[in-house]
Amino acid sequence: MVKKEEIWKRGLLDLAAAFFLIGGVVSLMSVIMMIPINTIYPFRLSANIRFALIIILIVGIICAIEAFECYRYTSRRMLIKAGIRGIVTGAILLSIGLMAGSDLKAQMVSASAILILVGGVINYIYRE
Repeated sequence: MVKKEEIWKRGLLDLAAAFFLIGGVVSLMSVIMMIPINTIYPFRLSANIRFALIIILIVGIICAIEAFECYRYTSRRMLIKAGIRGIVTGAILLSIGLMAGSDLKAQMVSASAILILVGGVINYIYRE
């Protein structure tokens, strides 16, 4: 006999998947917008790029891609993997958002990190 999920549990897991997807897109776009570009044509970066900014950009892009991976795990109902990875990814993105400053881009990274954290907690609670 096939085991059926309750409708509220399926709804919460779909909400967690949506949180991962929205959080991943917003964090990826916000991290990309943090790149200091002087001109588009010819493409030139700002001359005063700090090493800390480069690390923030690299780790932020990796965490945003990992949020998409958490979405894939949630859609396949691998809740334990999505939960743990979502919590860790959200915590790292939240620390990046707090380190990056108080501008709008950093606040968007923090908001997307909170979405990813909530999605990870939902998945971790309903793991099997």
